Amino acid sequence: MLAMSVLVGISVGVIEAARGETDAETAGAVAISTDFPGGNVEVTANEGSAVHLAPDLRGDSPWFYWYFEATATKPGRVNFVFPEKVAGFKNGAIGLQGPAVSSDLGKIWKWMGVEQVKANSFYFDFTKAKQRVRFAVTIPYLQSHLDAFLKANESNPHLKKEVLTKSQDGLDVELLRIGAAGPNVQPMLVTGRHHAAETIASYVLEGFMQEAISDSASGKEFRKKYVLFSVPFVDKDGVEQGDQGKNRKPHDHNRDYGSQSIYPEIKAIKKLDEENDFRFSLDFHCPTLVMQDHQVMYFVGAKERPQYNFQNVTELAGWIKKGLPKTAPYGPLVWLRSAKTPTPMNSHYFGFKKGSIVAATLEIPFAPPGKATDAKSCRKYGQVILAAWANTHFIEPDDK
Repeated sequence: MLAMSVLVGISVGVIEAARGETDAETAGAVAISTDFPGGNVEVTANEGSAVHLAPDLRGDSPWFYWYFEATATKPGRVNFVFPEKVAGFKNGAIGLQGPAVSSDLGKIWKWMGVEQVKANSFYFDFTKAKQRVRFAVTIPYLQSHLDAFLKANESNPHLKKEVLTKSQDGLDVELLRIGAAGPNVQPMLVTGRHHAAETIASYVLEGFMQEAISDSASGKEFRKKYVLFSVPFVDKDGVEQGDQGKNRKPHDHNRDYGSQSIYPEIKAIKKLDEENDFRFSLDFHCPTLVMQDHQVMYFVGAKERPQYNFQNVTELAGWIKKGLPKTAPYGPLVWLRSAKTPTPMNSHYFGFKKGSIVAATLEIPFAPPGKATDAKSCRKYGQVILAAWANTHFIEPDDK
């Protein structure tokens, strides 16, 4: 029995050591950890003053999301190096304003800028031992951020929190309801994070909701016309686990709107539509990281589905442009395309419905050069988009 106990103890120790190596690589000038919500990185080498890293794909398709904490073992400069082609994704893993950086364990973030970036690497000067700094490809938006928004507005009479469904891992998927049903009040659906890594869109969506519950002229006008249903985290598990989300196998959440949906969130959104018959829907996304034509704000979706989708989105985009500050990303441009048959994504699912009025995806870039996509600015953009929505004169389809 004693020998067995010793053997078990040794086995447990080996397992715990292996877990420690997974959570923190400690061979070089910094220890790397991802043991927190949204954490994601693979360490391929950590020696001397250089750490070689790559996004952790977790068996899915190549993409660029990463988020880690570095704890210094001594003062000095450390280089963080990504492969030239990040796990097969040729467009790189460092954005056009450099990485996002936080010195207070993820509470406040800023873009580092590009002075410390060289090609596929960046450096950081640690000033003391045990200094902890978090770095990410984007400014994170996690459950803690949504909770803070809900806490700040818990006494607002226009906001009601519900549970849409349980995620595959058993997490509550929030459904937020803003406003109330009434004569000439139409239900509208907004969604975010079909792709877990697209964090900047969440700040814009939060600003959109904040304006919708406000007592501003736009907020009041919006609630006269609409009752808003919002699903901030469609891929709830992916958001908290720090998954890429985009192009997940066998398909991601935004390609799950076919006849045989596999994700509980999409099944629940379909059921919610059956109960409310959404004629207005807007899905918030971010495009790829560094491609030149993805450094603007733009709408995508089916051009003629709904019937007057292009006209309606074009007017909406015009109101948004009028309201955005000069520091905002350029746009939004209207890049709707003709589609004879639907693909199994959100904008087509709602766009090809009989009686739909507007169905589109709004893409907000991560960090275009010379433009502001910090948390405060993006919340402001969301407020502008809500005001624009309240001002738009939507044309109803002939088949209503």
